[in-house]
Amino acid sequence: MSDNLLNYILNKIRDLPPLPESTHKILQIAGNNASSAKDLAKVLEKDLSLTTKVLKLVNSSFYGFSREISTISQAVVYLGFNTIKSLVLTASSYDTLNKDVVSYELEKGMLWKHSIACASCSRLIAKEIKYSDPEEAYIAGLIHDIGKLMIDQYANNLFKLILEKVTTDAISFDKAEKEVLGFDHPEIGSKIAQKWNFPLSLVESISYHHQPENATNHKELTYIVHLANTITAMAGIGIGNDSLQYNFQPNTLDILQLKEENVQNYIIQLSEIINKDIAS
Repeated sequence: MSDNLLNYILNKIRDLPPLPESTHKILQIAGNNASSAKDLAKVLEKDLSLTTKVLKLVNSSFYGFSREISTISQAVVYLGFNTIKSLVLTASSYDTLNKDVVSYELEKGMLWKHSIACASCSRLIAKEIKYSDPEEAYIAGLIHDIGKLMIDQYANNLFKLILEKVTTDAISFDKAEKEVLGFDHPEIGSKIAQKWNFPLSLVESISYHHQPENATNHKELTYIVHLANTITAMAGIGIGNDSLQYNFQPNTLDILQLKEENVQNYIIQLSEIINKDIAS
């Protein structure tokens, strides 16, 4: 039955609409060193809804500018291409992530807040350890749990069995998913990332964010998201029936060259970030 269910969900993923064309174009422009703020503004101006969301995020208290940023060109000057890329994906993913996820006992807004917090924590960790692209870490953290939406929609009738297995066998939630369904939410999430033509680094970090030791090509990024996800749960941000079942792997801090005091600092910083209106 698990193979049939997996194929069924994979077929549904193939039916998913792609990211908006403007989002794809903006990601391409942001990744091109020869592009200018004018190039970016030209694409965004054709998508009024996305422009409005991006400017709302830019002008939120999270960034704390003393003056209002009224154009995308100004935003690029102040924040840079890579941060704008993250903001575009944040704005594009809002409608997708800001839903209730009944099976995981996540009320509307909880998955969104968890995703934003994990993204922000991933960026904090990336900057701390001097990872080459902190904004890539932000994006990886933002979409790490997107597979939960598909499982909630197409396998929610089996969740009672998953919860029973977590309790009776004292195993982690993702292991229980795998035993009952034959797959887990990270695997489905990575398939969605592939569908949206995201790079291998993001696909792998989603796929192994609970087992980072299994990552092969992008182990450091995967460990960053793994730690950020656990810290977000420890901070009590957007936690459902699965979050308390996760702990970061014992070697995580050694691999990232961090200490326990770093973890405590991230929890404090996340509490401040999540109260700013970027996460509202």
